[in-house]
Amino acid sequence: MARRLASAIGFVLVLSALVLGAPSAESQEPSRLRIAIKGYENNITPFTITFGALPATNDVVHLVYDSLFWSQVRAEPEPWLAESAEPNADNTQWTVRLREGVIWHDGTPFTAEDVKFSFEYYLLQEGASGRYAHHVSDVPVFTSAEVVDPLTVRLVFGSPAPQFEIMPGADLPILPKHIWETVTDPKTFTAQPPVGTGPYKVVEMVTDQRYGLEANDDYFLGRPLVDELELVVIPDPSAAFAALQTGDVDMVERIVPPELVDQFEGSAEVAIAEGTRLESTQLYFNARKAPLDDPDLRKAISMGIDLDALVETVLLGNGRPGRDSFVHPDSPWAIPDGGHEFDPDGARALLDQAGYDQEGADGLRLAPDGTSLEFSVLVSSFEPLDIRGVQLMAEQLSSIGVRLNVEPLEPVALRQRRQAPPGEIPAYDLYVSGLEAHAHVDPDSLYYFFHSPGDKGFGASITGFTNAEFDALAEAAAVAEADERLELFADMQQILADEAPVIVMWYPDGLYGYRPSAYDGWITDPGQGIFTVRSFLADYAATGGEGDEAGAGDTEGQRAGADADEGDDAGSGSTFALVIAAAAVAAVAAVIVVRRRRALEDLEE
Repeated sequence: MARRLASAIGFVLVLSALVLGAPSAESQEPSRLRIAIKGYENNITPFTITFGALPATNDVVHLVYDSLFWSQVRAEPEPWLAESAEPNADNTQWTVRLREGVIWHDGTPFTAEDVKFSFEYYLLQEGASGRYAHHVSDVPVFTSAEVVDPLTVRLVFGSPAPQFEIMPGADLPILPKHIWETVTDPKTFTAQPPVGTGPYKVVEMVTDQRYGLEANDDYFLGRPLVDELELVVIPDPSAAFAALQTGDVDMVERIVPPELVDQFEGSAEVAIAEGTRLESTQLYFNARKAPLDDPDLRKAISMGIDLDALVETVLLGNGRPGRDSFVHPDSPWAIPDGGHEFDPDGARALLDQAGYDQEGADGLRLAPDGTSLEFSVLVSSFEPLDIRGVQLMAEQLSSIGVRLNVEPLEPVALRQRRQAPPGEIPAYDLYVSGLEAHAHVDPDSLYYFFHSPGDKGFGASITGFTNAEFDALAEAAAVAEADERLELFADMQQILADEAPVIVMWYPDGLYGYRPSAYDGWITDPGQGIFTVRSFLADYAATGGEGDEAGAGDTEGQRAGADADEGDDAGSGSTFALVIAAAAVAAVAAVIVVRRRRALEDLEE
């Protein structure tokens, strides 16, 4: 019986493969996707990115460049440029074996020299890019590299680097030595198209308008499924989703606005795929500016905010309320019992005890120096949900005698307002910003974000938060094994919850809009969203995007098109091929059902 069943299934699968594998005249035409991104990223090098496309900035970079491993959200990242990495006894040295046959976009072979050069170059360029270079200049500090043979490199660190495969292995873009060894100032290297090993080559750059990318025919994981990508810069979300509805773009990399979710779910032309990036939106305090340098004041403000109401009112329920411990609840490093303390009465009592018990003529509480508790919040003018969120928080906080004023600014102006000359404290009060998975699953993210301002990390540019106990825990966690690090992270998250340098407003659901008629191969990759290189690689079409080990939240990846309504000319096959494939699946299912029914009858008898 088993042999007959296998033969039947085999016949049907061969039939479906023949039909689906036979390209129609239409499918032989070059495929082209237009994707709306938030902002322009110069020439997409790790040193010139503007973060204008955030949270998709890293996704754009990795269309062009590759890292040694893939997916910082996995406990065991998937080998990518690397085949393997082996540590020494104390994790201060990692010997990395590289893939054979990888070439750069210009045809130059990729070797261990490129990896050695990349780590050394990032170390020399400390401060050139806080997003990437800090992974080799902060704790644990990279010290040297040795080329063992053309495909093997040994990386040496000044202290244990137990999570090397995750960070920097699964994040750091590897650079071509033959291009960058002559670049003395990478921050000004913006005119030349980037050269990487990634699945796409940049062939066109129009400042603040678009990028043109072409598939890398020689990509080591196979030629990408889509021939051309046009990344169209559309900062305004309303304009981006209007373009999606009219067909001017085929996908928008930002999350679908709550008010459009029902409309898209009922649309025959636009579909929604769910695949969270582990994103978050948070309100940051300037913790170096009085009176916001007082943890009691920050905590009272946090207690006066109803985050559940924010999610229901602003996101229409399409998300989860923030946690006082900051880390995304699906992160492997998150404390399991984290939450948010909403207690307006407790907030008023805490303010009274902390010396904010006097009231001014305008009804606002007064700081000990007599100034009113009135603060300005910087918000991107292109983020209407963030603006509405701050407005709602302002309404809530009025009941405890604190006033928030929304100050919308264009992203460039907002970043400039957050900066200050060396040695000076920034003048802003609070600001709102979004983050993606990197901030929540990087084992060292809490160190980088919240360690006291100094030579390491970039806490000074985030909040300026200072806590000696937190610093000691963060420094110990940076060199600890995973189990010990989990315990240290729990203590660090509790300090963040108690002293509130940041208030996470929400963790939005990853709902992304796309046109199935243009492309329905999007992978819902846990922690990566759907705008990821793996959405364009054939090897993952068969596996549904699943890696060697499930990532944060243990969510299974799948092709978005599997649940989407089929549009005209969808995917790479004809409608006839899809019908035959469906018939093939049905035939297999019928055979299985009959066999199982007979087996069940035999067992019952």
